[in-house]
Amino acid sequence: MTEEEAELREQLEENVRSALARGESDIDQIVEEAVEYFDDEELSENLVREVAAAGLASYRVEQRGWTGMLDAERLLAAFRDLDAAGIVARADFTCCQTCGFTEIGAERPAGEEPRGFVFCHGQDVDGAIEGHGVYLAFGTFQEDGDVVAIAEQVIVALHRRGLAAKWYGNVNKRIHVPLTWRRRLPAAEAEGAPLRVRHYDRTRNTPDEDLPMDFETCRGLLYDLVPADGNFIVCESRSGAVVQGAWESGPARFWMETLDQEAECSYGRHVTLDEAAEVIRVLAEEDRVTLADLGELETVAWPAAPIP
Repeated sequence: MTEEEAELREQLEENVRSALARGESDIDQIVEEAVEYFDDEELSENLVREVAAAGLASYRVEQRGWTGMLDAERLLAAFRDLDAAGIVARADFTCCQTCGFTEIGAERPAGEEPRGFVFCHGQDVDGAIEGHGVYLAFGTFQEDGDVVAIAEQVIVALHRRGLAAKWYGNVNKRIHVPLTWRRRLPAAEAEGAPLRVRHYDRTRNTPDEDLPMDFETCRGLLYDLVPADGNFIVCESRSGAVVQGAWESGPARFWMETLDQEAECSYGRHVTLDEAAEVIRVLAEEDRVTLADLGELETVAWPAAPIP
């Protein structure tokens, strides 16, 4: 292998690692994106597939040693807290800061008037994958809005989720969050996985696939699900028990329900994402549905169809 070929392979390995750290586990998609990224280089698809498969196997081995919430998951959870508090929060949003400021306004929920926004962009996440942390841009949607108050609320939300944040009061400087970005991947095989999970995020056009997962991977997906009307997640246990949840707009609320096929209805209620995560944890670890433990459930008769 020439020095040039070795350098290209190293760049390819970094590209694959970046995709995996973002939670991408579909080999075909990783290969397609890598081939497109290195369009000017003479790369064979076989080489890309070989590197992607090796990277995926190595990443899965590394993932087995992870415990608890990862820092990227904590950031996503803090962002969902901010969404609920009227601050639009997006991660890995657009390619750069300029595009982020241009496009963040379109993320405002219909019929709502959020006070401000915060985001990190794709290049920020690239740096965080290398261990350099993320930088959070922030602001208000109103010309006379209190930008400092938005930054302070973002920092409080990060601290509540166990993350450090560095900001010195200058509204022209971004908030720095020290972390290494990595996301958990679905299980390699269905056997042994306590859950089968489907999810769809229309804002990012994620594929609606049925994937085997443990609870911690599913929890990461739950907090990553952008609060846009119709974005959903469906979790099925080993015995076939199902809980499913979806975001509703105006104001954004998360509806969670369990199905009764025999009675042709669903039983559900609005929950916080932390409550939803606990219901999913028990479903995965104990194979039972505890949604009713949160309080009275509303009966929804079909054909007000369950999430497809």
